[in-house]
Amino acid sequence: MDKNIIYPEFTLEEQLIIIVDKYISKRYQPADKSFSYQLYLIFVGYHLKYFYPKRIYSKSNRNIDNIMTMFSSVYKCLTSTLLQRLNNKEAVIRELNSLVNYIDNNQNQAEDIYNTFKAQYEMKVIEGELTHEVRVRTVRL
Repeated sequence: MDKNIIYPEFTLEEQLIIIVDKYISKRYQPADKSFSYQLYLIFVGYHLKYFYPKRIYSKSNRNIDNIMTMFSSVYKCLTSTLLQRLNNKEAVIRELNSLVNYIDNNQNQAEDIYNTFKAQYEMKVIEGELTHEVRVRTVRL
């Protein structure tokens, strides 16, 4: 998922809001008690893919602090122009607020989730660096 492919006219933070809106359109069930957890996973994955490698929103030793810093920047991007483009304006705002409550009420669990994802992400990066494609040329004698 490259920034230039999805919505090049939007910042990464605005693109995350659009992703959340689309996710709500496809997956939201009012009785789903795990929806905030699912949104948290999206935020963690997005942070690790786009911001962590560039050391953006990564100044704290507590990963949930970094997620909340990113969240603040994402929330500030909720301008009237962007809100007009969303299919689920009210649900996006409501679920982003629920996400903050989820993180606040489950800080240790949220930190553990982030650490697990971060370890998997770093393993994937290391595997990518260690894997080399070897091409064999046909040798004519």
